[in-house]
Amino acid sequence: MPPLRPALLLAIAATACGRRGADRPPPPPAPATAPAPAAGPAAAAAHLAAPERIRFAPRVTATGTLKARQASALAVSVAGTLERVAVRRGQEVREGALLAALDPGAAAAAVRQAEAAVAAARAQLALAEDALARTERLRREEGASEAQATQARAQRDLVAAHLAAAQAQAEQARVHLSHHRLVAPFPGVVTRVPDGVGIAVSPGVPLVTLVTTRELVLETSLTQSEAAELRPGARATVSVPGTGARAADAVVTVVVPAVDPATNRVPVEIAVANAGGRFLANAYARAELPRGAEREAWRVPAAALVQRAGGHAVWVAGGDGRARTLPVRLLAEDGETAVVLPEGGAWPEGLRVVTDPPVGLAEGTAVAQVRG
Repeated sequence: MPPLRPALLLAIAATACGRRGADRPPPPPAPATAPAPAAGPAAAAAHLAAPERIRFAPRVTATGTLKARQASALAVSVAGTLERVAVRRGQEVREGALLAALDPGAAAAAVRQAEAAVAAARAQLALAEDALARTERLRREEGASEAQATQARAQRDLVAAHLAAAQAQAEQARVHLSHHRLVAPFPGVVTRVPDGVGIAVSPGVPLVTLVTTRELVLETSLTQSEAAELRPGARATVSVPGTGARAADAVVTVVVPAVDPATNRVPVEIAVANAGGRFLANAYARAELPRGAEREAWRVPAAALVQRAGGHAVWVAGGDGRARTLPVRLLAEDGETAVVLPEGGAWPEGLRVVTDPPVGLAEGTAVAQVRG
């Protein structure tokens, strides 16, 4: 038998090894690595603080326009020629001060004519009374008849009636003359005057406008709930944002016991003393009004407030470290703070306010107190 070649021997050995490998069972699979437990969400960092317990007098804010208590466009009631303007624009005048005057020539002549008629009627009455006295004396001596005495009395009465008519006409002429002078019906400031004199003036055409400035009226309105406990005589604080003028002694004078159908609000008037001229008529103003008696409340950061279901709530966290909202009634808000009253009237024990709620804070989110 010829000797086997080396290449053939290598092939036979490889085949034998492959068969033994096929007869051997496969190795067991490597054990699977257990998955790592999922990590929970990290707690949101926030500052937590107890709310400040305070005594709070509820107030409501309203806005409106300051109006002059009296403002009149004054006119003469007779026709004539404007002879004099006695005031200037911006001048403060007293009641009864002369504002303007018409040429009184014709009216003064009418007064003199009427007074002359009165004097003539008085003279005629004196003659008639003397004649009556003579007739009555003769009648007692039977030197005159009863008819003559009756005629003398009637003549005296007729002349007396003429005198009364003349006196009435004289008084009418004097009143007509007085209407040629335009005087201030109340103290105030002149805001409008005629441009010049010599113009023809018709009855009822305004010449001078006069407004009061010593006391103004803030006309505003409140909702029905806001006006429910407000009464005339209540003190209010009125301020003008445009100038910084402020008065803490304003007084509510009118709370109309009816709702304005156009606005569904209750009209309110507030008297504002203005002796120093701090306030200007027709200026926009803001009023702070009382709304009930003083009560217990809590002051919290305004950033913690959220709106919920048409109301308000505050972000809080309890002992479990979970954030949630606490329904509250918002009593006031001033800059960075707010005054609230929790539902039920008391602050729940152990709840702290999330003073700076992080973005995306949701109910049940874990919060961690930030130190410092």
